[in-house]
Amino acid sequence: MKFENTKTKIIGLLTILIGLWLVLYFIPEVFVSLFNTLLGNLILIISTILIFMNNRTYGLIVGLIILILYRFSRLLKEGFELNITGNFSIDEESQQTSQEEMNEDFLRIQSTINKNKVFDMNVINSQASQEELEYFNKNSKWPWSQEVIKLYEEAINRNPYIRTVPGIATDYARTIYNENAILRILATQTKEGRFLINGVLVKDPSGNKMEELPSGFGNFPYESGLLGNRVDDVIKCNIKNDNYPTLERVRYTGKGGIFGEQTEKITPVDYNDLENIIPGFTFLNKPCNPCGAIAANPDYSCTYRLRVKDKPPFVSSVWQYLWGINDNPLESKPSFLSETINPNEFPLLSELQSELQKQKS
Repeated sequence: MKFENTKTKIIGLLTILIGLWLVLYFIPEVFVSLFNTLLGNLILIISTILIFMNNRTYGLIVGLIILILYRFSRLLKEGFELNITGNFSIDEESQQTSQEEMNEDFLRIQSTINKNKVFDMNVINSQASQEELEYFNKNSKWPWSQEVIKLYEEAINRNPYIRTVPGIATDYARTIYNENAILRILATQTKEGRFLINGVLVKDPSGNKMEELPSGFGNFPYESGLLGNRVDDVIKCNIKNDNYPTLERVRYTGKGGIFGEQTEKITPVDYNDLENIIPGFTFLNKPCNPCGAIAANPDYSCTYRLRVKDKPPFVSSVWQYLWGINDNPLESKPSFLSETINPNEFPLLSELQSELQKQKS
């Protein structure tokens, strides 16, 4: 009988320990709250007192176990709180510190190789990835793809004012501009970029009496470019909101009566109407907002073709790269060859179209 009672007590104690272990394993927050809240402590104290009143030996053993578990619960609580509230903040702080250190290294390097230039790290961090910044800090120049290097060297070779060795010029530019920055610079030097920033002239069918020159008035300054043309309207991007620039139409309305300042009227333009408003403008896919390309975070998803006087009718090479298309007449059939080219305006392109059509037939 005594053996059976002892066996029953051992099994009961083992059951209690296994139950505590299961609670500790599956729901440790309950175990922590039991030992670290006022209500939980009262439950443990009263339970220990009742056991001690029934059996002093078991009361002492249970009290000793509770004391050990209480100490263990304090350690578990600290680890649990760290896991819930501390790990992310520590990793975030470590990452922020690492970013700050890379920024400091970048500015330190630039202070030795480009002393007279100012770099805004907020802009640079928005343009370049952390891997690109690490590459610069190791090599003292930005990583550019071979396609971008080729585009830049082509722009150097087309420059009529400054002649330099393309390789040397590229290496120097890579110490200053990251890939996204140099692509934006190259893009703005094309007909597509000038359209977005400076705009294109559009004639109003009703005319502009406020800006038309009187009969016999000399127009040489306007035709030579010494003075801007104020008769035609201008379609361009409004970049006051650099997160979402939109199209606008500027109509000049003469001079102010008191100070003689240039007056103008600005109206919004629906991009769905661009093909009807701008001669030679065609969307390559569906109508979209082309101004997204000059936003703070550029969106190069809007593709179009713009025909400008004295410029090749196909898409500029930089924009072909940004849009992921091929409109190069020497590598594939360009989109403009599907149109009828006026031989009087573009004699060479007309001959090229005829030759390609012969080859195709």
